[in-house]
Amino acid sequence: MIIVRDEIATFIPMKSPEFIILGTMGSINARTINGIKPKDAFFYNNNRNHFWKVLQLVFEPNNQAKTLTIEEKKSFLNKHRIAMANIVQEIKVLEERSIDPSDDILFQANRMELLKYKRVSSDFQMILKKTPIFFTCRRKKNIDLLLEGYFQLNKIESSITKKIWYLPTPTRCNPLKRSIVWKQEIENHCSFLRG
Repeated sequence: MIIVRDEIATFIPMKSPEFIILGTMGSINARTINGIKPKDAFFYNNNRNHFWKVLQLVFEPNNQAKTLTIEEKKSFLNKHRIAMANIVQEIKVLEERSIDPSDDILFQANRMELLKYKRVSSDFQMILKKTPIFFTCRRKKNIDLLLEGYFQLNKIESSITKKIWYLPTPTRCNPLKRSIVWKQEIENHCSFLRG
């Protein structure tokens, strides 16, 4: 067994966030495996995941979506007041499964109690309690179990799960079509995007 860690720090924008995007764990090229860190680590670095293009099309539909550097991603999040966090700190897996990006690996590690959740700062705990939350895949029982573990570790009432909205995954999607769905769903829950 080896340890796979997510060392991507929670991102809190400079101004009070309008909403939070939660994910499970960093992508293959953003993970630390047995202490070896990638050159650059940030949310959704895997080019097969269209997260950043979808988000650009939601918030800046008149601009052409492009590949962003990490600094550009941080600037984008600050501009649009979006907080981001992953909920899983580390998992223990068989070496041959260490680069598998699927959530099934996380679900299995959770069932076998080989998973640790991230601890949040008191500032982020307050943000979680009062800010709309979106999760980057549709709701599933195993995702609920991960979220429950994360909130329990961080002493946040489980009722918070009632204010989480589940967006369809941005992995291997048509970014424009997915952005239309995301925009509608975000608008349904965040008044600042309407009109």
